[in-house]
Amino acid sequence: MSEVFSQCDRVTVLRDGNYLGSYLVKDVTKKEIVNKMVGREIDDTFPDKKEIAHTEQNVLFEVKNFSDTNFNNISFKLYKGEVLGLAGLIGSGRSELAQAVCRLQPAKSGKIFYKGKEINTKTPRQSINQGIVYLTEDRKSDGLFLSLPISRNISAADLLSISGTLFINRRAENKQALDYIKEFDIRCRDYGQVVQSLSGGNQQKVLISKLMTVNPKVIFMDEPTIGVDVGAKAEIYKLIRRLANEGVGVILISSELPEIVGMCDRVMVMHEGEISGEVEKDHINEREIIHMASGISKLKE
Repeated sequence: MSEVFSQCDRVTVLRDGNYLGSYLVKDVTKKEIVNKMVGREIDDTFPDKKEIAHTEQNVLFEVKNFSDTNFNNISFKLYKGEVLGLAGLIGSGRSELAQAVCRLQPAKSGKIFYKGKEINTKTPRQSINQGIVYLTEDRKSDGLFLSLPISRNISAADLLSISGTLFINRRAENKQALDYIKEFDIRCRDYGQVVQSLSGGNQQKVLISKLMTVNPKVIFMDEPTIGVDVGAKAEIYKLIRRLANEGVGVILISSELPEIVGMCDRVMVMHEGEISGEVEKDHINEREIIHMASGISKLKE
């Protein structure tokens, strides 16, 4: 959208295969174009940020000295109520770091702490059991069972909570799905609808619902709005802020700089496997992040 308004003279809007009109860019606003694209009024895309106290008493989650082939000696803290951004160019090691913390891939060294207490995990299941979860950037290959219904996708991360002695309680599974469909406004026919028939935004809401069933303490969200329309993006952003306000630790990984700038209370930037800089408050802007991500600007000692 920023490219349209910085580079174009006219803009044409399509929705559901229908032509809605062409406009001179100088005569319309971004909000007007977005509303035409989604067919309804969209409030501010990004929810309000919060003032976060960076004190030792307010540390929710901490990563210490994580190293592997794709990153080296990474340490950081996440504070209560904060949405922490993790930015960097592709290949910077940001996703690999998140996957290593969540034990989806090995790390040579490193420790994690929740509220000051060390968490010892070696496998993805142990990580999930401790409430440390990862929202994959590739929902179709790594996150969802596309040929299965919504209900079975949502329940997949925590089958024990809806199981009896021997079998899954389908009534409990369906009720669980209905609750999340309502809570996250998943637009579908019913809980039995096959996930691959949903829009990208609604597929992403199903994936988020699946992770919510394990009551996460900390969630790494890797490209949480990839392949979704602007309306669904706004809804997901509100959900992310709500989770942070409710005490869930949120670490947001994104290639979209407007998303990082609009959503995050603080941003760490990676370059070639190392933290190259950190910005917060009024210093969170695309120029500074790009400089750090490209190695032009290094973290001051």
